[in-house]
Amino acid sequence: PRLRDEQWRAITMATAVVGDLASSAASDLMPSEGKPPMLRLVPLLPHNWTIDQRRAAGAWFSHTAVQFGWPQDYIELVDEKAETAPTAILSGLASRAVSGAPVAALIVACASNIGNETVAQWSANGALFTPLHPQGMIPGEGAAGLLLTDLQQARALGEVVFTLLYPLAESRRDVSADDTRRMDSTLLAELAERALASGDASLPDVAMLVADTGHRSGRVLELMGFASGAMPQLDGAADVVRAGAAGGACDSVPFLTALALGRHHALEHAAPVLCISNEDPYQRCAVLIRPYASA
Repeated sequence: PRLRDEQWRAITMATAVVGDLASSAASDLMPSEGKPPMLRLVPLLPHNWTIDQRRAAGAWFSHTAVQFGWPQDYIELVDEKAETAPTAILSGLASRAVSGAPVAALIVACASNIGNETVAQWSANGALFTPLHPQGMIPGEGAAGLLLTDLQQARALGEVVFTLLYPLAESRRDVSADDTRRMDSTLLAELAERALASGDASLPDVAMLVADTGHRSGRVLELMGFASGAMPQLDGAADVVRAGAAGGACDSVPFLTALALGRHHALEHAAPVLCISNEDPYQRCAVLIRPYASA
């Protein structure tokens, strides 16, 4: 299939992520004897990619995983639909793990929205960030990924350090955040309480807050209003990280980046970290990540 320069850039960035995670999978999840678990490879690609482009990218990521040590016969490429949300994929994997089915999954998201054609299209549609339109999108690009397994397999890893990802708490706003002048943090607070309860944690236990929030003032005020009201122990400058502000608009990448950063900070602080998703106009999500040793 014909690929634009942006798509080549996205695939190139994602290839590095898949290589790193496949190498970790080969060293950490591969049993010394017997068959390895089936590795579910889930590419999260931009909605405007065609079916042929998505399949070609998925085939290349599978090839990359093999090159970095995972057996080809034990890779299951999951051809998710373009509209499948990353939260739905994570919830599906969690359901499999809870049911007792073995889970080994490599999720990778990538996107590049910095090309002249994309910027011109956003400008024509009134979606581009400008001084006169501060709520528009800032062109961005990136790639991020997660390597996930079920608790039973994780416990068998020996000295390998891992974190626990608890069930996601999700809900939807009644009104789009793009159409609301005054943002209310109540829904984030409710989801945070649900997410923390799943891990037997409370708001004072949280060491950091990591979100996919970008630059738009409404989302920032919603996040910071929740953080300052519910977790006064956090420093708004040092303990609240907005992944979306660093990478710009690049589809599912900021959300997966927030989860990856949540893992990093949970290990760094040896304490629970709360991840928030509020960049979508309607969807809101909270998820708890904590080191296994502190569970």
